[in-house]
Amino acid sequence: MRGVGYLPITGGLLLGDGGTEGEGNRFPISQDQRHTVRGRAGYDLTSRAWVALAGSYGSGLPVEQEGDLAAAVEQYGPRTLSRVDFARGRVKSCWSLDASASVLLAEANDRSLRLQVDVINLTNHFNVVNFAGLFSGTALGAPRTLAIRLEATF
Repeated sequence: MRGVGYLPITGGLLLGDGGTEGEGNRFPISQDQRHTVRGRAGYDLTSRAWVALAGSYGSGLPVEQEGDLAAAVEQYGPRTLSRVDFARGRVKSCWSLDASASVLLAEANDRSLRLQVDVINLTNHFNVVNFAGLFSGTALGAPRTLAIRLEATF
């Protein structure tokens, strides 16, 4: 995904002289991520149970840091800043591996009871998705998360 904006910016949400100089200048927009990959593979163990593994990778969104780096460390913490490459002007790549399993516990006529367990970010990798974006702020990926769902159909 490649997103590029060109100056001058006229009108819109940001008014004033901030985006009107430098005609012809290019800049990456906030969702300019060069490589994004997502995949999922599942396997039916039986007619009543399945397992799945999913993965995602993002090469990193643009960052435009203004101000003192020491103030940023104080505000966001060193762990968050370690996942930002200020020289490249991008968040470092983020990835996640997820796993799911499901089993049909009971089934009769038009009724069923299914149990599903999901583990999100199985490896507990610390991901910074977006850093200090004008509209989106700083977004951190979820740590290892366990979700259990009981689904009844009737």
